[in-house]
Amino acid sequence: MAEEFKRFGLPAFFNVLTGALELIGAAGMLAGIWMPTLALLSGLLLGGTMLAAAFTLIVLAKDPFKKAIPALVLFAISIGVSLYHIL
Repeated sequence: MAEEFKRFGLPAFFNVLTGALELIGAAGMLAGIWMPTLALLSGLLLGGTMLAAAFTLIVLAKDPFKKAIPALVLFAISIGVSLYHIL
C-alpha cells in the first residue's frame, strides 16, 4: 500500500492515518452493536474514508472505474448502517 500512496502523490503518513481511521471505524462498528450512536458515527467515518478512497482512485490516480468499485460498495454499506441508526 505504501507504493500506492506514493503513486497517488500523498505523503507517507497518509498510509498510517488511513489505517488508523479504518481500525477506529471498525472498532466503532463493533461497539455500535451495543451503542447505536457509535455505529452511526463510525459509519460516517468509514463512509467518508471510502468515498475519499474512490475519489483518489478515479480522479487523482486516473485508474479505471472498476478499481474503485470495492471502495464504493463499502461506502454504500457504511452509509447504510448510519442511515439505519438515524431512521
